[in-house]
Amino acid sequence: MTVRVDVAPSVLSWALDVTGADEEGLHRRFKLDKWLAAEARPTLKQLQDFAKAAGVPFGYLLLPQPPAWSLPVPDFREGFETVPTPSANLIAVIGQSQRRQEWYRDYALALGVEPLAFVGSAAELPPLEAAAEIRSALDFQVSDRHGTWADTRKALLRGFETLGGLTVATSMVENNTRRSLDENEFRGFALVDDIAPLVFVNTHQTLNGQIFTLAHEFAHVWRGTSGIGNEDTRSDGQSDIERWCNAVASEVLVPRDDLADRHARVASAPLVQALDTLAHDFRCGTLVVLQALHRTGVRRIENYAAAYDAEVVRLRDLSEARESGGGDHYNNQPFRVGERLSRALIADALEGRTPITEAMRLMSMKSASTFDEYARRLGAA
Repeated sequence: MTVRVDVAPSVLSWALDVTGADEEGLHRRFKLDKWLAAEARPTLKQLQDFAKAAGVPFGYLLLPQPPAWSLPVPDFREGFETVPTPSANLIAVIGQSQRRQEWYRDYALALGVEPLAFVGSAAELPPLEAAAEIRSALDFQVSDRHGTWADTRKALLRGFETLGGLTVATSMVENNTRRSLDENEFRGFALVDDIAPLVFVNTHQTLNGQIFTLAHEFAHVWRGTSGIGNEDTRSDGQSDIERWCNAVASEVLVPRDDLADRHARVASAPLVQALDTLAHDFRCGTLVVLQALHRTGVRRIENYAAAYDAEVVRLRDLSEARESGGGDHYNNQPFRVGERLSRALIADALEGRTPITEAMRLMSMKSASTFDEYARRLGAA
């Protein structure tokens, strides 16, 4: 006999609100209109399939009313007082990151790793001094910035991991291209821990955006404050913590002393030309440079708000390429999982301390052959 399940319409509506899946596709696949109107009940199998497709826990769909689904980290996103219910995708990547962090913390403690001195070390410093400390620790001086913007992102990720931190840079949940992250919901987050600090960057944004997000999340770590953000270089209406982190991030990428020296060479050039030249020098976005020019007073900008809006439009018209979820899986994996965590998981699994199935789960891998090939390519086998 077919088993049908009673589902509260309000719970179904909640699931549609938080899903990261294509809502139109869900309506095509399931009889959601009839379920929502209580004109029909799903079978147990249909409801299980819907839960999987929507990315929500099946048990939540059996509740009499929508669950109180809140973020497990401080929410510093712009307009955070009116931010809607977090999506299933956001909850999923935070949960996965916390599990990875917990595993690595236990692993590091077993090896006798001492607390990382840089975590929280800049909490009492003004942005200028905090930024100098971060640049020095990451070996990220302006004179050392070469190559492409992708090279700059890689240098920041590796610099943080060299210090002992964990990084994740991905645009999806669990390597699932159908569960894409929304840059309008969040750009990144930091999970602060003195043994295993973790920064997450949503790569569903431009490389310039990713670079600023990294610098912003690093600021959270050096301040010692976890949080999730939707970073905006222009915003002044955020919390004191976010204003501090934004100021630090801007100064990390565009140090005021270097800015003054380099701007002198383009002081007579039109603003747009100067922005492009300076962005190339600093390997960051033109909006970050524009904000730095305004913040430091290095260049007089008559109407900063109008100039910022005009630059946003110009960048949109240029259709700056985004990072895609494509490419070689094994080349992307060190970014999506983090190279430090990957090497630790592989080594611990091969030595028999962590079950290979657990290592695979934490690295979002489906098969042992994928694990073996990834280990081989990392040179960790």
